[in-house]
Amino acid sequence: MLTKQDHDWLQGGLSLAAATGWTPEEVRLVTDLGYSLAEQGRHAEAITVFEGLAALVPATLYFQSALGALKLRIRDYAGALPHLNRVLAATPDDAVALVNRGETLLHLGDIAGARADLQRAVALVREPTPPPYIQRARALLTFIEQGGRPPVRTALPQRDIRQLGDGFQL
Repeated sequence: MLTKQDHDWLQGGLSLAAATGWTPEEVRLVTDLGYSLAEQGRHAEAITVFEGLAALVPATLYFQSALGALKLRIRDYAGALPHLNRVLAATPDDAVALVNRGETLLHLGDIAGARADLQRAVALVREPTPPPYIQRARALLTFIEQGGRPPVRTALPQRDIRQLGDGFQL
């Protein structure tokens, strides 16, 4: 027999986390674990954590953003794009997601789309000392304007680990 909670979850009225009794603190602890794994360069494990969190609490855009950033890091550009598109569909002025999607589009060969996202991100953040992700956006725009095209790579070398300031943030 289905409980009211089960029924509400099946009808889309509850997240899986709520239906299974996860508290916000438990979700936050697992989120912190995923972030720590990413910070340590343990991308595959971090992706697994954030995929689980995205299933538990699908309305939380941070998990989609994290998945997009992590898949960008491992050069799974086709895998990163849907996550970043979800974030930007809900929050079109998310500068971090714009930079990550711009870089993803650049690697996928969509130079015009990459340029548009990167220019928009730079225009949104007008701080005197821009954060690292805006510095990255400016560098990518310079690369594009100079006619640069990214090399096609299939896998991320084990030692190629970026700092979290490159667009993956809590």
